[in-house]
Amino acid sequence: MTAEDNAALGRIRWERRWLLAWAISAAPALWAAWRTPHRGLAIAAVGLIWTAGVALSLARLLFAHCPRCGRLFHSADAMPSVAKIFAPRCGQCGLRLKPERIIYPSLE
Repeated sequence: MTAEDNAALGRIRWERRWLLAWAISAAPALWAAWRTPHRGLAIAAVGLIWTAGVALSLARLLFAHCPRCGRLFHSADAMPSVAKIFAPRCGQCGLRLKPERIIYPSLE
């Protein structure tokens, strides 16, 4: 595996972490909005910003391309699939997202 492949897989892992961070940030953001004097406006603003952030992060992750085959990483066909968003392998060629660990390089 080349350095470019590792960098591309690292970007996919980064996008996954970013999506999870958006999902986790909903409760604290809504709690902070609830504590403001203008609750309705603050909750609406937080909800709008949070929804836009999740949608953007999800779109970036869904349309990530596999460095080996060049097709969509989270898809078994040409269409992106939300059901396979946390799959450990490429849906097309089977490339693993996390690099294999080689304990003894001499046995390689």
